Amino acid sequence: MSYLVRSYGDTDFITGLRCIAATMVIVIHTAALRDFGTLGGIVTDNGKFGVQIFFVISGFSIARTYRSAGAFRPYFARRLLRIAPLYYLVVTTVFVLILGGVLPRPYWMTLYDSAPDLYNYLMHISFFSAWDARVANSLIGLEWSIPIEVFWYALMPLLLPIPGAPRRVAAALVALLLVSGLTRAGSHLWLPPHADHFLPLTYGAYFYLGALAERMRAPAQRRGVQWCRRATWGAAALFAVGLGTDTGFNAAILGLATAALIAVRPGGAGHRGFLCWRPVLLLGSISYSLYLLHPFAIHLVAGLWPEEARVALLFFAAAFLVTAAISIITYSLVEYPFNRVGVRLFGQPRRGAMMPAPPSGPVR
Repeated sequence: MSYLVRSYGDTDFITGLRCIAATMVIVIHTAALRDFGTLGGIVTDNGKFGVQIFFVISGFSIARTYRSAGAFRPYFARRLLRIAPLYYLVVTTVFVLILGGVLPRPYWMTLYDSAPDLYNYLMHISFFSAWDARVANSLIGLEWSIPIEVFWYALMPLLLPIPGAPRRVAAALVALLLVSGLTRAGSHLWLPPHADHFLPLTYGAYFYLGALAERMRAPAQRRGVQWCRRATWGAAALFAVGLGTDTGFNAAILGLATAALIAVRPGGAGHRGFLCWRPVLLLGSISYSLYLLHPFAIHLVAGLWPEEARVALLFFAAAFLVTAAISIITYSLVEYPFNRVGVRLFGQPRRGAMMPAPPSGPVR
């Protein structure tokens, strides 16, 4: 079972950050902390920004895996093999269950008066669903982020930070922020409500922050352990502010904090900590399954636990445990085997890639 815990050496803690991001998303979908006053409600609501944390981490992975692959084709093929098989399985299963009346029409399908038809399904499996708000989130209720990931898998290699080119880096970040702002403004004027939430152009700056963190990590680590520790505490404090306050800019704060942690947190055997505890690494390793499958677990637990009798925190715990159990199965049967196929077809990345050690460890 050692394949369940991926190992990336001095960046193992990023797997721990994946665990936190997935947990945040499950927290908001189960209203886990709403019984704990104002702060509990704020932390629960900010759970939705776990997706932006995933985007920053994806930016880091894009930069490192593209640089190690040395060419677009093997890089992009392996990215698709990482994300598509489980996504196709879950989307197809939910589509059939909704079409057959086993599952009710989801909230977003009802809101936009869309249908579980062939157009909806083809838009999903082609990763184009993000461009039509009527279907973008109409099946699972959280699949909107996957086409956004694929879009930036394809585009981000053109924008990766270049060493010694700070003006180019600053210009790229400013341009992505401007595109995001214009996308939101145009969406509010001409597209259905909430459409900007599903559009890939809204989120480019988060992916770029992750890529920038990957580029800055080596220089930051050369500044010494003591400096990195102090900077890590500062980034962690910023993360706490983003999670525990209601500023209106919490997504940006959490994105910046995540990028800062990636860049400055020390790695290696002497700097493990909470993010590298084995249970946290396990949950981070299966975080993609946790993200896609937790609506199933919530639906299952809700069917067994009447709403009027629920305790929110216990409901979260039950749903989380069920999700983790299912996710271990899907990781073992779907994610891990296709990761291995990707390695066999497109080769191991060069030295320094964010990859586990082969056969004793997992394969990304």
